[in-house]
Amino acid sequence: MIHPAPLEHHESNTVTDEKLDAAHLEAGHEHTTVLDAKELAGEEDDAARALEGQELEGTEAEVKTLRRRMDFILVPLMALGVGMLLVDKTAIGSAATLTLQSDLHLVGTQYSWAISIYFFGLLLGTSNLLCQKFHTGRVVGCAYLAWGSVMLCTMAVTDYRGLYIVRFFLGLFESANNPAFVLVTARFWTPKEQPLRYALWALGNVILPIPFLVIFYALGTVSPHPLPPWKWIFCLLGSLTIVVGIVILIVLPDSPSNWRFFTPRQRALAVARIARAQTGIKSHVLKPYQIKEAVLDPKIWICAFMFMCQQPAPTIVNNFSGIIIKGYGFTGLESLLLQIPSWIVPCVAMPLVGCLTTFVPALQNRKSLVIAVVSVISLISEVMLYVYPPVPGANKAIPLAFISLLSIDQAIYPLINTLVGQNSGGATKRQTAVAMVWSIYCISNIAVPQSFKASQSPRYQDGVIVTISAQATLVLLALGYYVLCNTDNRRREKAMEEQGLTTQEDKARILAGLADETDKRNPLFRYLP
Repeated sequence: MIHPAPLEHHESNTVTDEKLDAAHLEAGHEHTTVLDAKELAGEEDDAARALEGQELEGTEAEVKTLRRRMDFILVPLMALGVGMLLVDKTAIGSAATLTLQSDLHLVGTQYSWAISIYFFGLLLGTSNLLCQKFHTGRVVGCAYLAWGSVMLCTMAVTDYRGLYIVRFFLGLFESANNPAFVLVTARFWTPKEQPLRYALWALGNVILPIPFLVIFYALGTVSPHPLPPWKWIFCLLGSLTIVVGIVILIVLPDSPSNWRFFTPRQRALAVARIARAQTGIKSHVLKPYQIKEAVLDPKIWICAFMFMCQQPAPTIVNNFSGIIIKGYGFTGLESLLLQIPSWIVPCVAMPLVGCLTTFVPALQNRKSLVIAVVSVISLISEVMLYVYPPVPGANKAIPLAFISLLSIDQAIYPLINTLVGQNSGGATKRQTAVAMVWSIYCISNIAVPQSFKASQSPRYQDGVIVTISAQATLVLLALGYYVLCNTDNRRREKAMEEQGLTTQEDKARILAGLADETDKRNPLFRYLP
């Protein structure tokens, strides 16, 4: 088997979009890509078996059919999955806008802790490890079934203790969600295709809340007998989540090499596309050196801290915007409806940003700069929210407009996921990178709600200041990530020239991609900032 030679000093290496991914197939390039058992003797996983004896020269029509099948089955499924979980975990904000706080006798910081404790469960969840060891779709499907069941149990809660318990277990079972979808995207789509797919399935986070806010408004008008309206919210969402879990259990794949909706030839073409990209398919073998490399990789830590700084703005939108809007003199039901614009803005921003970073060549390798620009827009909105707080006699139109625009920050979420998925080579390293980023995400969401003190409601000046500070830091981190990646790429190009390394022929590239090496050790890898 052909392994890529590492560069001197273990310099990291990646591949430019133009030299890797599906462009080889789409441009109709000729390849000698029938791989036999001898060539795959060093590989024992499903990906290698999918390639054995297969002719890998795909026509443009075959590649389009392959991509269309993934786009029309997997992207909507993942969008539905993340959308339902977002609606589920933020339903507490809608319930609080109704009568949840008074019915459960929540005082002081108990409501803020009910939000934070969810992320303790998320942090302690082990589903990310289970997704590497077992079939990804089955792990995630079972987690959704458990999640829906816990949502239904929320109806039985009578005080803050019970609320804390169900919120913790909701977080525990959600730990399979985002990491699994990031890994599935990285396994099925090439680096060039990924930004738009991340944006499209993350769009579920902002589309689904809109109809559900209208439904919650309708439930809010229901008579409180025999159940208060907020309990009907959890009854509805728990039941729907169980249905979604059953669908995920049946449809969500583990890897392109064994997906039931692919023919054997499509499996081979799908595996070859990703192998050429050098980012790895899936390996059930845990490789300690890749874990160490991930932990010591500054790029992964920058992505993790970008997530940490990105999260305060969604915390306002998801959990406190209803209370803030209510502070301007609106009723609880009116506040529910006035939150809808906060979800419409990212509905436009997410696909727009995804399309720009996928189809505009100048932005394909400048995603971190796009993150910086979007962050500045959100930062301006947060400053305006601080300048125009919800106090008696305050101007309503300006702060309501900026509360809505503040949510443009959510378009950054899929871009950071893209950076993590694209720029981490090796299955174990990518799994570790996702876990690291997810852990920092959880820590941020544990800490941030504590800055929104009940004594400062509905202005929450400390929470808004924390959000402003985090957003400004995010701008600097994004710029730093861009400089670091490009500096490393230039250094590696120079090292390859000095060592006389060149791009390998297609068969060797595919075999190198199956070797499950990290970006540090693979000279065919280029970072895509």
